[in-house]
Amino acid sequence: KLISKKVNSTFHDGPISFSKDGKQAAYTRVNYIVNKKDKNFVNRAKIYFSEVNGKSFSKPKPFIYNSDDYSCAHPALNADGTILYFASDMPGTFGLSDLFKVAIDANGKFGTPENLGATINTEGRETFPFVDADNNLFFASNGHPGLGGLDIFEAKYVNKQFQNPENVGK
Repeated sequence: KLISKKVNSTFHDGPISFSKDGKQAAYTRVNYIVNKKDKNFVNRAKIYFSEVNGKSFSKPKPFIYNSDDYSCAHPALNADGTILYFASDMPGTFGLSDLFKVAIDANGKFGTPENLGATINTEGRETFPFVDADNNLFFASNGHPGLGGLDIFEAKYVNKQFQNPENVGK
C-alpha cells in the first residue's frame, strides 16, 4: 500500500523507521547521481526524514550526512528516538558497508556518526539494522560466519556495548 506520494519517489524507496510516537519517519531513497565528467550515473542511497500527521507526511528533509560520494541507508531509530542507526559505505568503513550510529539531541540535531566497530562490522557487507526495545541490534551480514548470503545476526546490548553477534539461524 502506498504510504505517501511525498515519501514514495519514481525510483527505489527502501526501509522506513518510525519514532515511538509515530510522528517522525526516517527512510531510504535511492538517487541517481550523474557524473559530470563522463555522464555515467551511479546509484546512491540517501536517508530522508518526514514529519507524520495522521496519514500526511511533510516534504522530505535530507539527512545531514548524505553525500553524492557514498550511500547512507536503512535508518533505524532506537526506542526513545535518541540514536539513529544506519548502513553506509562512507570513508572509514571496514568493508563494503558498515553500521553506524549517530546521537540525536532533544532539539533534533545530529551528533557525529560513529562506526559500530570491528565487533559488528567486517570486510563484508553489514546492512539493514534494527534495534529492539532493549537496544539489542539485529542486522544482515555476509561477513560474519553464517549460512550464506546476508544472514541475520543479533548483537546483545550489555553494559552499554554490543556483544559478539550471533547468527539467528534458519
